[in-house]
Amino acid sequence: MKPDTDNEFTRRDFLKLTWGLGAGAVMPPFLAACSGSSTQEDTFDPPTLTSTNGILEVTFKLEYVDTILPVRNNDTGVFTDTKVHLRSFSSMIPGPTLRINAGDTLRINIINNLPPNPPSNDPEHLRYLNSTNLHVHGFHVNPGIVRPGVYGDFVVDDPNMGVKPGESRQHEFKVEADHPAGAYFYHPHLHGATAIQMASGMSGMIIISGGINKVPEIAAARERVFVLQRPIVDSKGLLEDFATIADFPANELGLLVNGRRVPRLTMKSGEVQNWHFVNAAIFNFANLALEGHTLNMYSQDGNPRPNMVPVPPTGNAKGEGVVLAPGNRASVLVKAGKPGLYQLKTLKFQMGRNDEAVQNFLKEDIVAEVEVSDEVKDMALPAGPLPVPPALRPITDAELAAGGGLKRNVVFRAVFNAPPPGSFNKPPITTGEASLVVHPGAEIDDWQFQRGATIANTVFAVGSLGESASPNPGMPLEFIPFQSHRALKQTVPLGSVEEWTIFNMNEIRHPFHIHVNPIYITKINGVAIEPYWADTIALPAQGTPEKPTSVTFRSRFTDFKGLYVLHCHMLVHEDMGMMQAVDVV
Repeated sequence: MKPDTDNEFTRRDFLKLTWGLGAGAVMPPFLAACSGSSTQEDTFDPPTLTSTNGILEVTFKLEYVDTILPVRNNDTGVFTDTKVHLRSFSSMIPGPTLRINAGDTLRINIINNLPPNPPSNDPEHLRYLNSTNLHVHGFHVNPGIVRPGVYGDFVVDDPNMGVKPGESRQHEFKVEADHPAGAYFYHPHLHGATAIQMASGMSGMIIISGGINKVPEIAAARERVFVLQRPIVDSKGLLEDFATIADFPANELGLLVNGRRVPRLTMKSGEVQNWHFVNAAIFNFANLALEGHTLNMYSQDGNPRPNMVPVPPTGNAKGEGVVLAPGNRASVLVKAGKPGLYQLKTLKFQMGRNDEAVQNFLKEDIVAEVEVSDEVKDMALPAGPLPVPPALRPITDAELAAGGGLKRNVVFRAVFNAPPPGSFNKPPITTGEASLVVHPGAEIDDWQFQRGATIANTVFAVGSLGESASPNPGMPLEFIPFQSHRALKQTVPLGSVEEWTIFNMNEIRHPFHIHVNPIYITKINGVAIEPYWADTIALPAQGTPEKPTSVTFRSRFTDFKGLYVLHCHMLVHEDMGMMQAVDVV
């Protein structure tokens, strides 16, 4: 096998693999033929790179790929193969799956071969759509500079910095031996460019193996990867303008799995497989259920649960299957039933808004087909409790108190002025609700995207309250977009244990995500639930300023000092300012 040059690959070269592919390559077939660190048994899963001797070292070229993808007509629902020209990791949509073990080191070198950022009259933070950086979503790793010239999970670049076209950046992620094992993923995270780059297809799965993989029934199960994406293009097959993604685009490709529309996988009757899902879409939820079968969820966001959660073929009584907000992951065990062809679906799901534009994005859809053969391979599901790593032990009241016990309240809100009766045009944010925004006259022009889309005259922001059971109308509350130099910051002492409540004042289910430290979710709308660990959670819908909805969690701020972020994982909202810094000191 040969790389871009004429020299033969060595094993060391392969561990530093750089893809430089020609036009039209989305899932390069040459990876299937490689030995050593790459595995590709069939065409369903993305190409895979696996660590060797405790390290996986990879180089990604950020470059355009010209290929054919199925684009859906939202009026007719018909998919048509369409030429697209999209940003990618090394000409692949999605990027390859990276497999490492707890205790390994992952080194990723980013080379930005995208063209220079084009001239733009958009707000300052939206002018760098070809600059980038890298986030390993869900990893508990160093968020800062590991050593001179080597970056950890560093995502707090000023937008006019990052990895500019023509530049490169070396990342290194040391995954500790006690890191929870499960499904994670990588994607760009430069403020103002995140949504347009992920909507182009720039993301890929990371699997960390550890203690949960030693359970005999899990160890015996074949693993499958499902990268759920909904790339977006304009009528020319391009994605070159923030306006294309700013609201509800007319040319959304529909749900793709591993870069394809409704792929098919095979199972033997009685076989158990281990499926890893990531929702890498920038807006849509997934609500997964498998026709004629139970999905046995044992891990959420890479965090193993002590007991599996069975999800029936039609979802629960509320019609909920395995619900994945943008950014969520889940791992499930599936035991194949009788021979036949079955559909894995995303069921209709209510994201909060009821208007027609949103409902077009919430309809039931087919994710993949599962063909069960009449060949029998009878396998067992785990019968008892599953092992949970010490890092995911419950956070008790006593530990919370011993760790400082600070309680914080954070509020997500899109601040806007309602249009006058009979009009669709919203007045400028400098009137009405503008009193909720700090010094709007000084910075408002650089906060808002004002061209065409209905989100114009809207400020997406995060506000903070003092210690309180619920937002108090009499208490000062300010909403400040992340791009403002006055943006609020949560300063947290290293080693502390805290309880946070995230309030939602909007009707839509903003997905809350925080970097570096996982969260132990204890309450929904103030009501205690059976706690579980995650790093991304959808805030309950139908919040209002007078009666917000909420999620309460506890978290240990351990191991790493530094600056990182919390934000909405509806990524247009993030790029418009619904993000806040966390500084662990």
